[in-house]
Amino acid sequence: MEPRTELQRNALVEARRQELNVYQRALDIQWLNSRMEDGRMGRCLALIQREAEMEKDFQERTDHAAIVNARAERETRLGIEINKVRREEICQLLRRHYLRERDPSLKELAKKLQAGYVCRDIQQQILHNEYRRLQEKAEDMRSNNILLNALSDDKDAEDQEAKEKMQRTTQYCKELQQQLVNRQRQKQCQYEDSLIEKKMLEDIIRTMSDEDKRELQQKRDLTEKTRHEMKTFLQAREAWKQKQKEMVIIEERKIEEQNKMMADRQSAIVQERERRMKIKEEINEKMSAKILADEAARQERTNIIKLLQEQEYLEKNFQDDIAEQLKLEEVRRTTKDALAAQIEERKKAVRDRRMVEAQFRKETEDKIADDMRKEREEHQKRREKGKLYSQELLKQIQDNASRRKQDVKMEEDRAVYVWDCDRKWRQEVSKEREKMIQEHAPQLLGYLQAGVLQPEDLPAVRAGANTKPELKVLDIEGMAKSKRAHRFAKCNAMCRTLREY
Repeated sequence: MEPRTELQRNALVEARRQELNVYQRALDIQWLNSRMEDGRMGRCLALIQREAEMEKDFQERTDHAAIVNARAERETRLGIEINKVRREEICQLLRRHYLRERDPSLKELAKKLQAGYVCRDIQQQILHNEYRRLQEKAEDMRSNNILLNALSDDKDAEDQEAKEKMQRTTQYCKELQQQLVNRQRQKQCQYEDSLIEKKMLEDIIRTMSDEDKRELQQKRDLTEKTRHEMKTFLQAREAWKQKQKEMVIIEERKIEEQNKMMADRQSAIVQERERRMKIKEEINEKMSAKILADEAARQERTNIIKLLQEQEYLEKNFQDDIAEQLKLEEVRRTTKDALAAQIEERKKAVRDRRMVEAQFRKETEDKIADDMRKEREEHQKRREKGKLYSQELLKQIQDNASRRKQDVKMEEDRAVYVWDCDRKWRQEVSKEREKMIQEHAPQLLGYLQAGVLQPEDLPAVRAGANTKPELKVLDIEGMAKSKRAHRFAKCNAMCRTLREY
């Protein structure tokens, strides 16, 4: 059905637009859903791949760690083994050093081997010196041959030298002539220079003489001026001295006038002093009279005081006598009471002493009975103690016997242990001796002292020589046998008699 109006057409267009929008929105939603599903699947695949890679990496790391751990463990075990071997070697070396230091035979062997090395070094040094001496001798012979060969060429050399000497002489003469010419020219130049210098010196001397004359004239003028000034100064000084004399005369006159005035003043002072002395004497006389009067009054007062004191002393003595009598009566009464009290106390003391003696006697009897009882108990205890002591003594005897048996057994065990230790020590010493001989003896054959190597040491020497190619060819067994004839000691008469007997 076709739209007829504009509104219908617009509504239809609007409806179609809405349908298209809805359809487009549905398509967009579907596309988004598909994209989301694809992204989720991609993420899952990526996660699975990453987990696989992580598992593979972890496996590789685990395998590498296991390899590293195994290698470290092997290295550790190897280091431990190496350290163990080194420690064993060090212990063995220390043991060998201990044996060499402690055992006298090894120490003596080491000294003899050292002496052998020293002897070898000395022999080698002697051979070296001998070789050097022969070499120097050959060098001297070669130089002598060279000198003999050179003597044949001396004549030609002398002729050539004579020609060269002639040439040198000619050249020297020419040089001398040239030097003489040069010296003459130099003298001429020096003479001309001396003339010039002489003229210059004359000019300088003339100038200096003129200057000296001028200075002398100046000095004369200065001297004249100084003389004039001195004359003026002397005149002024004479005038000043005259003036000073006049002033001194005036001053002396003034001093005389002052002295005269002082003399008049001193006479007045003396008169005033005499007047004052008279007044002072009068005052002294008055004071002495007053002092005498005061002294008489004081003496009278003193006499009165003495009389009063004597009277007071007499009264006091009378009172003291009365008090002394009262005191004597009191003392007599007190003494009587004290004696009566002492008598009563003595009676009481006698009664108390008797009671104490009775008590002491009773206590002594009780104590004696107690001591007797204790003594019986002590005697019983001593008997029991003696029995115990005898039992302990028997037990101690048995213990001592068992201990002696144990000590004997321990001593035997100790002896066996010491014997075993000594045997092991001798074995170690023999092994160390064998090692020392094997290490050092092959290089020192012919340099050792006699008796250092024994017949039982030959296998060790042979073994040591076999370790070095240059010593394998040595005949050790043949070297051990001496090729010298055996010598017998001379026999005396007694020896022959004994042999025949």
